[in-house]
Amino acid sequence: MDKSREAGLMPRVRALVSTLDLDCECRKRLDTALQRFEALENRREIRRLLLDARQQADRISALLDFAGELDTLTTEEQDITVFDEIALLFKEMKNAAACGAEDMARIREHRAMREGSASQR
Repeated sequence: MDKSREAGLMPRVRALVSTLDLDCECRKRLDTALQRFEALENRREIRRLLLDARQQADRISALLDFAGELDTLTTEEQDITVFDEIALLFKEMKNAAACGAEDMARIREHRAMREGSASQR
């Protein structure tokens, strides 16, 4: 399921459940189950994002090793394609850093949501 559909799933489920004619005890149990499910899904998503951020950091580290070739270049380098290759390495690092930064921002959003819902109980 894509992330935009997944993000709106719980509010839609809650809206649907609110239309059901349930007795008070049953509604309380259902609300509690939905809260637990939402908390579990939130933690699962945070773990997934953290794993991806770690993979991005590992990717950057590997790319930095390759970029070490930059130390061997001189102003008189004969093979000019090496400049394109190193430029590509920097672009890949930029992309990995952007993905890692997005992961961290989304973790922050999930934590804020979780802490906000915990304070409402």
